[in-house]
Amino acid sequence: MSNPLGVQQILDHCMMNIKGAVEMMADDMHDAAMKLGTAGMMLASASNAVHKHSAQLIQAQSQMDRGEGS
Repeated sequence: MSNPLGVQQILDHCMMNIKGAVEMMADDMHDAAMKLGTAGMMLASASNAVHKHSAQLIQAQSQMDRGEGS
């Protein structure tokens, strides 16, 4: 390693590995963000369905309490 050419080759190799790792991490972060976005939309949709169903149940119960049920 006392050879300047050997040191430069090792540094170049390290920089290549670091650059590759950064690119891979960026791809992984993009994939993770896409998956989180999808999960967020699915959660919002499920939440909306639960609220809608709950409102229907409350309305039906209210109608039954007033004797308006079918």
